[in-house]
Amino acid sequence: MFLTIFLAITILFSGFGSFLPVQANPIENTFIQIAESPTPVTYMTPQNANEIAVQIKEGEFFFAEILKRTTGNYFIATDGRVRVMYDRDTGRVVVINEVTGDEFYNYFFSEVDEGSL
Repeated sequence: MFLTIFLAITILFSGFGSFLPVQANPIENTFIQIAESPTPVTYMTPQNANEIAVQIKEGEFFFAEILKRTTGNYFIATDGRVRVMYDRDTGRVVVINEVTGDEFYNYFFSEVDEGSL
């Protein structure tokens, strides 16, 4: 009798797991938000052959530093919180969190002054 009741209770409670809702992984939402981030307003002014002044603004985000050439046409700047990487050959700008490595922005920038065309 005890064994029958024990088995009935075990089967009853083990079935509850199949009725509980599955919780979505919140990490997936983070990737969607990053992908939907607007392209920030970006200004770049060459200082010399190895340095470019950069200013990036979007909402509450603001970054202003000097990009320094590392190798080829690849430039990097950091303020201790954020790292900005710019590939002058492709025009790609990548902005990441210096501590976590999370990507904030990934977009293309053109140094061509469209107002003078």
